[in-house]
Formats: sequence, C-alpha cells, structure tokens
Amino acid sequence: MGILSNIVKAIKGGANEMGESIVETQAVRIYEQEIREAEEAIEKAKKSLTGLKATEIALKRKLNGYEADITDYEGKALQALESGQEALAVEVAEHIAELETERDETSTEYNRLKEEVNGINRMIKKRDKTIQKNKRELEKVKTVQELQKATSSISSNIAATNSTEHRVSKALDRVKAKQARYKDEMEAGDWMAEENGTSTINSKLAAGGIGKSSQTGNSVLERLKAKQAKG
Repeated sequence: MGILSNIVKAIKGGANEMGESIVETQAVRIYEQEIREAEEAIEKAKKSLTGLKATEIALKRKLNGYEADITDYEGKALQALESGQEALAVEVAEHIAELETERDETSTEYNRLKEEVNGINRMIKKRDKTIQKNKRELEKVKTVQELQKATSSISSNIAATNSTEHRVSKALDRVKAKQARYKDEMEAGDWMAEENGTSTINSKLAAGGIGKSSQTGNSVLERLKAKQAKG
C-alpha cells in the first residue's frame, strides 16, 4: 500500500496536531479522489484511442484499395501489351506508378499510426491494472477502518457495561444497607416497646404491694420486738 502510505505520511507531516483517525480518513479521501481522476483520465484516453483506431482501420481499408487497384491495372497493362497497344500500356503503367506511390505513403502512415495505437493501448491497459490494484488496496484500507471502528465501539460498550454494572452493584449495596438499618431499627423499636410495657406492669404491681419489698425501719423494729417477746 505504497501510494496510500505516502499520502498518510504527507498529511501527518503537515498536520501533526490532528488525530491519527482524522489523518487516515483524509488520506483515504485523497486516495479515492486520485483514483476517480485516474479513471476519468483513462476513459478520455479510451475515447481518444477509439478515434485513432477508427483512423487506422480507415487507412487499412484505403491501403487495401490501393493494392486492389494496382493489381487490377497491372492486369489491364498486360492485356494492352498482348493486344499490341504499347502506348496504352505505358499510360496504364504510369498510373500504376502513381497508385504505388500513394500506396507507399498510406502504408507508412498506417504503420506509424498502428504502432501508436498499440502503444497507447498497452499504456491504458497497464494504467487500468494499476487503478484496479489501487481500488483493491483502498477497499482493504476501508475494511480495516471499519474493523477498527467496530472494535472501538465494542470496547466502549464493554467499558460502559462494566461501569454500569459497577454503579448498579453499588446501588444494590446501598439498598441492602438501608434494609439492614431498617431491620435493626425495627428490632430496636420492638425492644423499646417491650421495655416500656414491662415498666408499666411493674409500676402497677408495686402500687398494689405485689412483687416488691415494702419493708421500712418501723416494720423491722416491730418484727424484732415480736421475736424478743417469744424468747
């Protein structure tokens, strides 16, 4: 991919601040333009060649006509000689000489044009092969670019997916933490309710003189006196 590589290098050399992908895209566009211009030039050359080939065919037909006329007049000159009309034979021979001169000039022009046509045709075929090769090269470059874009897109999607999964995981952790906190608060509330309920019952029992010692100093003194009296 020599031509495209040279274009890329030329663009990079004049625009180092541009990104690699931009440079490659511009190189591809320039390459495409060069191929289009080359194809247009080839089409014009083919049209010109067609015109030259038509002239060559016309000259060949004219040359064949001279050959046919010369052969015809040679036969007539022989007939004049055979009939003893030498003066007529000389006149016919002079005409044959003129035809041969025109034939030779036409032959020279025909051979020169034929050589030019063949040379131009070879150049066009060679250039056409180069254009087809460049087009295949361009398609390869485009395919690589598309693969690079697809790879980049897939990588970005994977990265985005990983990031999303990370955010979702964090959110779930926060929800679980809130649920655990809510559960703890519920248990604490139940405990507090039980404590409040027990305290209320104990208060009522104490008020009724149940479940709690109500001894005082007087009651102890009375108990001691009763014990002394028994003794």
